[in-house]
Amino acid sequence: MTRVIKTCMGLLLLGAVMMLIMSAAAPQRGGGNAGLGFGQNPVIKRLGTYRGDVFAGFAEFRVQEIEFDDLGGLRITGIEPYDLLLNVNHITSVHRYEDVKKTDYSCLVYTTHWKHPKLIRQEYKDVLKIMEKAMDEYSK
Repeated sequence: MTRVIKTCMGLLLLGAVMMLIMSAAAPQRGGGNAGLGFGQNPVIKRLGTYRGDVFAGFAEFRVQEIEFDDLGGLRITGIEPYDLLLNVNHITSVHRYEDVKKTDYSCLVYTTHWKHPKLIRQEYKDVLKIMEKAMDEYSK
């Protein structure tokens, strides 16, 4: 009887080791353009033109709530975009966001006050024009 138990335990151990090796060798999904949901850049639909208000040092943008997974993949969490008044003096960088279909209808904006970037649902060139207008108003 002990021989049967030893054989079963040996087979279970061998199976567990094989599963561990196979899972380590399997390609990981995530980052870039793989899969759906987390681990990929979601498709961003083009929205109509947006003309937010511009004040001295401040500009209004159309923003969408997002989250990042452990691999840096982006996921849209907000139901729909909302307007946000942002001090352009605190923007550290603007990154043109390209989705899996190679379209760039949005930008990621990094600021000094937020740990994670905000997804602005406007084209890169429009964001730069708005920032320029806000800075022009600020310098007057």
